[in-house]
Amino acid sequence: MSREGEQAAFKSEVKQWLKSHGLGYKWLAEQCGISEITVRNWMSQKAVPVLKQRLVRRIIDRAPAAPGEAGQGMVPGVEVDAALSLTVKVSPEVYRKLEEKALQEGASIGSMLARAISGLVG
Repeated sequence: MSREGEQAAFKSEVKQWLKSHGLGYKWLAEQCGISEITVRNWMSQKAVPVLKQRLVRRIIDRAPAAPGEAGQGMVPGVEVDAALSLTVKVSPEVYRKLEEKALQEGASIGSMLARAISGLVG
């Protein structure tokens, strides 16, 4: 496949993935640490640099499942967005429980969660 053909296939795949996950160019730009206009230029006319293609593939591979593809073990009141960074949105009830647990441990919520993550990967 020619370089242009590879670019077209990559762009098509990225556009389809973003659409299926309800995400847009702004989200992808934030994940890549670039401007939204750069992503728009890539998708419409400019070539996506090889290193950025690798980054985008890694983001896609590590991103949460699309709506309707969620696996078992989901916690009510907790929403996780994990690509190259981790954002956790919790309901007020879950946050209150985390605060109580952190207080019992004499720690902040952030340090308590950091220890929990360290235990998962360490």
